[in-house]
Amino acid sequence: MKNKTYILVCLLCLSSGLMACAKTPQEEIVVDRSEGIPKESILEKDDDVPKDLQIPDHWHEKIERSDGFVTLEADYSPQIPEIYNTPVDVYEQSVLTNELLEKLCDYFSDGNPLYEYPKMTKDELESEKARMENYEGTWASLSGGLGSTQYWQDQLSKMDQLIDEAPEKAGTKNSIKPVLMEPVQTERDFYDGVSDYYYDTDEKLGFTAKIDKENEKNPLIRAISYSDKLGSTTNFLYSQGTFIDEEYLMPLIHGNLDSNNKNDAWLKSLKEHMEEIPSLSEEEALNEAKALLDKISIKGFEVGSCVKAIGNRNTETWVLWDEDNPFNEVGFSIYFYRTLGDLMGYSQRSPEILEGIPETVYAPQFSSEKIQIIITKDGVQKFAWTNMSKKIDTVANNTKLLSFDEIKEKLADHLLYSALSDDGDELKDTGTKCIYNVTNIQIRAANINAFEEPEKVWLVPVWVFNLEKTGLTSDGEVLKWGTENVVLNAIDGGFVSIKQGEG
Repeated sequence: MKNKTYILVCLLCLSSGLMACAKTPQEEIVVDRSEGIPKESILEKDDDVPKDLQIPDHWHEKIERSDGFVTLEADYSPQIPEIYNTPVDVYEQSVLTNELLEKLCDYFSDGNPLYEYPKMTKDELESEKARMENYEGTWASLSGGLGSTQYWQDQLSKMDQLIDEAPEKAGTKNSIKPVLMEPVQTERDFYDGVSDYYYDTDEKLGFTAKIDKENEKNPLIRAISYSDKLGSTTNFLYSQGTFIDEEYLMPLIHGNLDSNNKNDAWLKSLKEHMEEIPSLSEEEALNEAKALLDKISIKGFEVGSCVKAIGNRNTETWVLWDEDNPFNEVGFSIYFYRTLGDLMGYSQRSPEILEGIPETVYAPQFSSEKIQIIITKDGVQKFAWTNMSKKIDTVANNTKLLSFDEIKEKLADHLLYSALSDDGDELKDTGTKCIYNVTNIQIRAANINAFEEPEKVWLVPVWVFNLEKTGLTSDGEVLKWGTENVVLNAIDGGFVSIKQGEG
């Protein structure tokens, strides 16, 4: 099955940022125009009686759509804690001030001077190109024959352009102050063609620098401020070396669709590194991360997850890991989120953006605010604060959520729409079937479009379904199609994506 490329083409509903396609004909939704939530879904706050969502102790079922073209299979025991209040809060993006930028830079530089981001030398870029041509690290996935594609040739051409324009030797370290300035395009920004921290503008809304800690590889600081015109969100990054965590690795392993010996061996090595014993305890990592937030006065966040992380403080290679740049440290990666009543926030990655599907679709301007901190025995290796935003109002103190039976039918419907949107009619004609197996279920909180205020978002309760997707051909061949995460608004069952280009 070809790789998915999705374009979001839905109708604006009621001249607002709320995006929706055709509603299910049998449902009559009465909307309170002043608030944008169905009247029957607004409840009084209740701290005494938990919601009865009729979630089974064990979900064992097959749900088919379109004569078995799509099958949702579940053999899973949901672990959903008691939920009492599920409000709807209004958030708007925060603008990064020079005061906050200076505060963050002062903390992470710890008295060491900042200097301008140094251009990569020809030798450094030649080394990266050599890793590409040898299919090292992240390039191993192309060693099975995809290296002859136009994509590959285009990437090599970009690298050649960078090498041609690069200096022969590293320049001097030019001192820099932590103030917002025009965004700096790094070599990687140019190469990837997209960045959370670079926009082609003369507005003073970015910052890129290195900290002179006299390490083999000095830490990087990057920041960008919100701009409605450019579409940027407010983010801050401190990064030492190269580190990844289980949340990054698992999709790589499950999404290894074009399996080949070199890529399989690389992923196996990463997995084995991730299984090593961390250099500090989980409790120590959590305490240090919480203390960090206290020291820089960041409030209102709770721990959403704590997973293992691996990396190397002294490598910045684009391929993540290879024999010359082994991962040699094991620690923890802690994710912090805003909360919504009894629910933890959820920030999506790699959104699925679908064309013309007959269901409500939400694509808010920015995803939920999140802080990631990676800690090893040597301290903080990464601090990433993304989608900085602030709560400005509450639309409802409590809401009625769809029952489990209702949401599972919404999920099955969405999976059909998703399959059909990707040339599914042609696939169905061949007799191939799409099978989705449930691997995890959560109730979290995520951003959707704010009613009639496209520059704002609502933080609402959502169901998050993690699924493994396979294809079954008419000849009985089983095709691995990776994983899929589906986020559905728990109030109305609408599909929650994020704006195109964010992920």
